[in-house]
Order: sequence, then structure tokens, then C-alpha cells
Amino acid sequence: MKKFTAALATSLVVCAATLTAAPAAQAGDGGTRSRTETLLEGGKIYALYEHMSWSFHPKDVTLKIHTKDDPEVLASVRLDGTEKCPDTEECYEDTFRSEPVTLPAMGAYVIDVVAREGQPDEVVQRSTGYLNYGLDPKLTLTSNHPWISYEKAYIKVSGSLVAEDPKTHEVKPFAGVGMYYRARGAYGEGWVWTNKEGRFTTSTQFGASDTIADTTYEYMFDQQYESLSLPFRKQALQLTVDAPHGTVTAPYGSDVPVRGKLTRTADDGTQKPLAAEVRIAAGGVGGRDKTVVSGENGTFATGYTVKQSDEVNVQPAASNWFTAPAAPHSFTLATPPRTSKLSDVQAKVDKYRKVTFTGKLGVTQGSYPAGTTAQVSIDRRPAGGSWTSTGTFDVAYGASFTVSSPKKADTGAQWRLRLTNASVNGPSFTLGRKYTQVWNDGVSPEGVRKGATLTAKGGLMQKSGSSWKPYGGQKIRVWFKAATAGSAWKELGTTKTLSDGSFSKKFTARQDGTWQMRYTDTVTSHYADYGREDYVDVR
Repeated sequence: MKKFTAALATSLVVCAATLTAAPAAQAGDGGTRSRTETLLEGGKIYALYEHMSWSFHPKDVTLKIHTKDDPEVLASVRLDGTEKCPDTEECYEDTFRSEPVTLPAMGAYVIDVVAREGQPDEVVQRSTGYLNYGLDPKLTLTSNHPWISYEKAYIKVSGSLVAEDPKTHEVKPFAGVGMYYRARGAYGEGWVWTNKEGRFTTSTQFGASDTIADTTYEYMFDQQYESLSLPFRKQALQLTVDAPHGTVTAPYGSDVPVRGKLTRTADDGTQKPLAAEVRIAAGGVGGRDKTVVSGENGTFATGYTVKQSDEVNVQPAASNWFTAPAAPHSFTLATPPRTSKLSDVQAKVDKYRKVTFTGKLGVTQGSYPAGTTAQVSIDRRPAGGSWTSTGTFDVAYGASFTVSSPKKADTGAQWRLRLTNASVNGPSFTLGRKYTQVWNDGVSPEGVRKGATLTAKGGLMQKSGSSWKPYGGQKIRVWFKAATAGSAWKELGTTKTLSDGSFSKKFTARQDGTWQMRYTDTVTSHYADYGREDYVDVR
């Protein structure tokens, strides 16, 4: 009679496969190991042995039983019924019951297999299985939720195992024993061990990408089997779209507003907002698809770029947690006119090299839905180069704008605005100033006594073509920041550059701190510049 139960599986997965033998030629035993488990029959406890060897006969087997932490043998038992096998080959994968086992205390014990004990060709197979020494075990299961859903994605199954002590016949927790479990539907399995109170817990975290279904949790301990079935409940989604509706006419390349809210029917039957993907998909060839994620309050707002006449659907992205609305929200895009226009566009560059555009977005004729926007690129072209974008911004139709480029200006590149999806360019501007440089600057002497005189000096240059020249007649501001914590920069005085660009200014040393010379009083043709920061220690 062949029998292979969860406990036999335990011997394969959990137990250490330590094999020793004498002589060495027998050590491998053909690469196979016998298996053992616990058998309860007639109020007695036995070891059940499955023969997995061609090198020795079951009649030569002795089972040695000891605790997990101590190799000292507490019981040695032989096998019954071995006479049914005339030779070793006919016994392969057959199971045999041992003599009744008596041990000093209830618990889990390790079973070693010894064949031809004491003989020169003795074979020892260690940790072939566990003997769970306890009578009439009872397994109970509970879960933290009665079903699986979006709100109840973390499932914790807890259980307890009790058994009758073979010695005292007291029913008490069965501690330190292992059992196999699996979650049918969730494709999870493994092994769990009871604690000193005989309790155990397993958990499953279901995710949106999992294939979620009704799940049965099964636990097997020797001949004991218990299961717990949890149904999977999908929640219904509701999509409310505020705009657009019907047929929409908007300029070519514009972004019409798509706004709405996504909710779900919670386990308690109420409507709750959902943060999830919403897909906007065109039905025609060449149509654009877009995905937006609703916020924690369930609302979403985005723009859909108009490029052609089309039927556009708005619907939640597919999810294993939810049942989608019966039909998506739909709107129709009319053939878009090419009417977008940039007007009143002006551009300037300040002394700190920041490029700023002002203007207005509108249409040459017709109308557009409220809230329609367009993406605008700030383009730059260096002398002899090509146009490239330095950044983009969104602006509503009918609105004026003031916007700056994230890229700083240089001495004379061209700049423009461009509607990225409509192939509409604004006028170009050549923007730039001359570079200046505060150089050879500093405060001396470096270490002075309080009350002594300090001299702040340096030079100012301007770039003309590829060369630098002195820049005279310009105001230089001298700034200071004390070394004390929390101090701010403050201006201490000003001076003017001479014809050779040099400047100097005397101050009284009062405290430790950092000095800096700044050229900020520029004319419209020059950029500003800051000198280096120079720390002076006042003693």
C-alpha cells in the first residue's frame, strides 16, 4: 500500500538531508532517501516509513527518534510487515508501519533511518521526517476578513492546534510542530509552525496585478485536514464626466478639458472616491490615447489634444478589483479648424540673464470650449544653429501670460514661442547683453584686529567680442554677512570703477564675516555679476 501525505512532503522540504554511511561506497544510496511521517491508529502513535532505496531491504531498517536539538536517541523502532517484500526492488515506494512509539513528552521529534545497524555496510539517513507525538489533534481556523475585496486585500488566516498528551491524556496546545498549507485560487503555499501556545498565522497580500478569485485556504497536519473558503467580491466602479459632452469644436492642436470623478461601491454599499487610472482613447486611426490618474478625492482633470475628427471614450483602466461601468463616457471631436494665434508677444532679457515672454493666446475666428488650453514651447536658436526647446508651459485660450525660460540668455541668440501641437510660431527676438566680470577682488588684510582698516578692492571687466576690456565709471556695491548664525547679507557701501576698471573702498573691521563685491547697477546692454565670497577673521 503506497501512501504519500503532507507530512511526507514535510520530510522532503523541511528536514535537513544529512546522509552518513560506512563504508563510503554506500553513502549515496543511489541518490535516494527514504521518507517518514506520523501515523495515528487505534489510539496509538506510529512512524510510517516509505521505502526509497534499492541498496537495502525494509527488514534491515531501524528508525531512530530524537528531539530536533539533541541527537540522543529516545526511541528505536522496527518496521512491521516487511515480510511482504521478497526482495528490495519490489519494495520500492512501499510504506510500512513501525512498532508503536513511546516518547517522554508530547511534541515534534526527528526520525533518522538506519539500515543494517552495526554492520560494515551500515547506512544512516538523517532527518527523514518528523514524528508528531500527540493523540487526536484538532485543527481550527479563522480569518481577519470574511471575504477578499479591494478594502480587504490583506488576508490573515490564524489557527490553533491542540492534541491529547499520550502520557497524561490532557488536551493542550501542540507546540513546535509544522504543517503544510496552500491557498487555492491565490497560488500560494508553504509551511507554518505552531508557537508555544499551539497557534500559527499565515498571510496573503493580494495586489491589483494578481489574478484574484475565490480562495480556499487548506491546512494539513498528518491525517488532519481543515479548510477555510473566502469569496472574492469585486466592487462596481462609477465614472462621472463633467466635460466634455456631445460634439466638441476646438482649434487644431489645442487641449480640450476632460474632467470627472471616479468612485467605487464600497463593501458597506456607500460610494467612495478612488485614485486610479482613467483612460481617454480615440476610436479612429491615428487617434491619441491618454491616461490620467484620479486624485485621492477621485477627481481628475487633464487635456485631450485635438488633431482630427474622432469619437473619444473615457473609461476606468481595467482592474481585477473592480467591475467597470457598462459603457464608457463618449464625446465627439469635430474636424478642428487651424485658428490658433499668438498675439501681443514681447520678449526681454534682464541683467541676470533671465528671458521673459508676455503675450496672449487666442483664435483668428470661431470659439472653443471653456478651459481649452495649448502647450507652448520657448525655443532658442544660437547664431548659426537650429531651434531647440528650452521648456514648455500651458496657457488657456483667451488668457494673457507672462513666462520665463529655465535657460539663461547669452550674448545674442534668437528666441521665440511655438504652439507645440499646432505648428504655429510667434515672432522671433534677438536677446542678449554683454557679459561683465568682477575679478581680482577681495578684502585685505585677511586677519585684522577689531577697529583696524580693511580695504575692499578689485576690478570690473566687460566682454567685447572675444576679448575682455576694463569697464570704468560703474557703481560697485560692497556686501557683508556676519559669521553669527542666522545673519543676512547687508550692503555696507558703494564705490565707482576707474577708467582702468579698478575700484577700492575702505571699511573699519568690526566682526568676523564674509565680504562680496557686486555689480548690479547695470545699463540695459550689460549683465550683472557677483564677485567671490571672501571671509575675514577679525581678532
